[in-house]
Amino acid sequence: MGRATLYVPGLSSMADVATIASLNILGEVAKKTAQFGTPLIVPTSDPIVYTVAREVVKESYTAAGRPDAFHQDIVFFVTDQQFAFAAAVDGIMTREKPATNFLIGMFWAESLILAETGAATGAIQIAGTDAIAQLPFFITACDYTLIGEELYAASAYISREPVLLGAIKAQDYAKALITIIIVAFSLIALGLNLPVLKWL
Repeated sequence: MGRATLYVPGLSSMADVATIASLNILGEVAKKTAQFGTPLIVPTSDPIVYTVAREVVKESYTAAGRPDAFHQDIVFFVTDQQFAFAAAVDGIMTREKPATNFLIGMFWAESLILAETGAATGAIQIAGTDAIAQLPFFITACDYTLIGEELYAASAYISREPVLLGAIKAQDYAKALITIIIVAFSLIALGLNLPVLKWL
């Protein structure tokens, strides 16, 4: 479409797992934007996230064979104030009219402000967070939403990191085992006709 891609890695710090997962996804998005020559805009609200995100994008451009296309202005620090950051990003959305908005990471009350502005500009929006209170806003205003653990699974799948993939696979096996145990004990309890079940 010849328009920019906006990537917001949330408003939390590097201590948040959602931010780390977001930066893994940012690396792959940056590779695609480098390959297709699409402008990338990455505003950040934390100085350490800014530094890490800049290195992730720089490495992605190098891995895509386009180190010359990387410039320092792709990733920039805006502010650490929640609503000032939201206002600045809304301004970017309104002025630049990006074709795609990625809102992936940890968000709070500003999530609806960002998502509604992006929807008003007509951008395709992909959101992801593990903040349960913000998921309804993303589901309503965005085209695609990664819900809770889907964010971690997407991060592991896209980055292809063996440790992350192993952790996701182990969690899936553990969930399957717990489900089997619950079903088995439920069937045993029904078969024994325990007094507790007479109350139901």
